[in-house]
Amino acid sequence: MTSLKEIMSVQQFSDLTLLNVEGDLDREVEMVDITETPDIKNFTAPHSFIVTTGMNYQHDQSGLIDLIRELNDIQVAGIGIKLSRFLEKIDDEVIEFANKLKFPIIRIPESWNLGSITHHISSYILDEETEKLYFALDIQQELNTMLMRGLSLEMMIERMSRLLHVPVMLLNPFYQIKSMSHHFQEHSEQVQKNLSYFKRSLNSNHIPPNNRASFQEEHIIFEVPAFKYFPYYLMVSNVNTLTYPFSLLAIEQAVNTLSLAIYKNSKIKEAEQQEVNRFFETLMSEHPDNLMSVKQHPEFLKKHHIQTSNFYQVIICAIDKEKDVENNIYLNERYQMTFEWLTHKLIDIDPSISLYMSPGNHRFTILLQTKHQYYLDYCKYLQKEYKKLFNSTLSFGIGNEVTEFSQLPLSYFEANEAFDHKSESGEVRFIELYKSKSVEELLQLIPANKLKPFITYTLGSLAYPKTTKEKELKNTLEIYLANHCDLTKTSEDLYIHRNTVKYRIKKCEEILGQPIDAPDTSLDIRLALFASEKITF
Repeated sequence: MTSLKEIMSVQQFSDLTLLNVEGDLDREVEMVDITETPDIKNFTAPHSFIVTTGMNYQHDQSGLIDLIRELNDIQVAGIGIKLSRFLEKIDDEVIEFANKLKFPIIRIPESWNLGSITHHISSYILDEETEKLYFALDIQQELNTMLMRGLSLEMMIERMSRLLHVPVMLLNPFYQIKSMSHHFQEHSEQVQKNLSYFKRSLNSNHIPPNNRASFQEEHIIFEVPAFKYFPYYLMVSNVNTLTYPFSLLAIEQAVNTLSLAIYKNSKIKEAEQQEVNRFFETLMSEHPDNLMSVKQHPEFLKKHHIQTSNFYQVIICAIDKEKDVENNIYLNERYQMTFEWLTHKLIDIDPSISLYMSPGNHRFTILLQTKHQYYLDYCKYLQKEYKKLFNSTLSFGIGNEVTEFSQLPLSYFEANEAFDHKSESGEVRFIELYKSKSVEELLQLIPANKLKPFITYTLGSLAYPKTTKEKELKNTLEIYLANHCDLTKTSEDLYIHRNTVKYRIKKCEEILGQPIDAPDTSLDIRLALFASEKITF
């Protein structure tokens, strides 16, 4: 920004003098124009410096008062009057009126030709703007180099701050501080003040896509459009102290580079997360024996955010479907931003909580690895906060807790089933717990490498009979136990003689190696029979 004060401080224009002591020389000058026409209000651009001989006012200077009022109304920087041929001095009434408005009246000496002074001041302004352009490009080039070298956002923000000599803060789409310059570490009380100013500006919709607010303000905020619908924000403080050759363009060029850096970092993280997601999805479909072998490598699991524990519980989370929302760019950005937001929120609750993405169905898998008594309250909290920020709703399906790593896929299955149960009925903003419905589901919780030996040890060759005779014996045993060891009722159900039933039960006891009706073994036999028929390995 070039001011009248800067222009008059240059040796070339040192013979220009201010005629009214209250004139504001800090007014911005963007161009110089010559006029001898009284009615110029509708033909003059803001921040112009008007030069004239005042020939129209040589017999009556009262018209100058009207001219000054009109020029001040359209934010003209000031007026330069050549005092010689037409006007030898400016009347006191004109000076007094200009002082009230703090409107500068500059005396141009007779030695200057109006065309010449217009040319020289315009050249000075152009040269200064050119230098500002070079300065802006230098900042962009330096930040571009840092970007190409893979340096962090934190380092780029700090370098930008040192180049501009002012505090700089970068905020993410959730209005949280992503990075800030050293000024805030030296003056920590300023952090909260800046955040309060930012939130006030946000609430008042005072952040347009390209903020061209006056640099007389203490802060200025720019959108950093790394993402179309979820921008970051750059907040530059103490802008009223910025000095030449600083310009708005310098910040705008920095914003462009920061956008690229944020987008690049986001894509790198997205690619890394995809690998983690794929591993977790594979893990959830693995055979228990393979899961046990994976468990032998804790460092490998740690890389994929899984720790050794005696507690696991899966929660499925998804954004509720909305009518009339078909913008794929918006939906994809929101899905990615929701993942980042959930990650931040869950880490605040417990760093051991892991989060995975399922892009195929746009769901998130939350893995609890320590027991949380209030996990339902966490889900309600997330629903409430998400609505404030994204103006959308979340729903949750919750699986049962398991105590072994090999049982993790079961909790994952339950959480998805609980979510599907509510989602398919059209409900939104729900929190649905999986409810076990039968003994079969309880037996599914037992790892195969423990349940299968129990079946074969208890039933022997009757566990999975191969001959017709063994199948006949097993069927008789099942009906006999179902009838509470009643020979008569069993014979009636099978349409055979009572002695035949007695003979078959005796053969079963020989195979099992123990009496069938003993209280301490009958339950084991019944469970083993049920599992052998219902559970698939």
